[in-house]
Amino acid sequence: MNRKVFCEKDGILITYTDGDVCFEDCKTAEAVLLTNDGNVIHSDFGLERNEYFKNYLKQIYPSITAFRNLDALESA
Repeated sequence: MNRKVFCEKDGILITYTDGDVCFEDCKTAEAVLLTNDGNVIHSDFGLERNEYFKNYLKQIYPSITAFRNLDALESA
């Protein structure tokens, strides 16, 4: 499964697959990998930063779902 780029914002690269979303700091390469429902799979960040990205995921998740749907149309 190929990881797709959603966007880069404020030095954070946001990527996704069908099952997860990753937020990666472009300067330090620290990252948090979250399941679609916001559970942490892996994190180089502390608890406070993890919570920030969990909340941010809730805000952008509808857009990521739209991108996934477009990806499915391209591969059909």
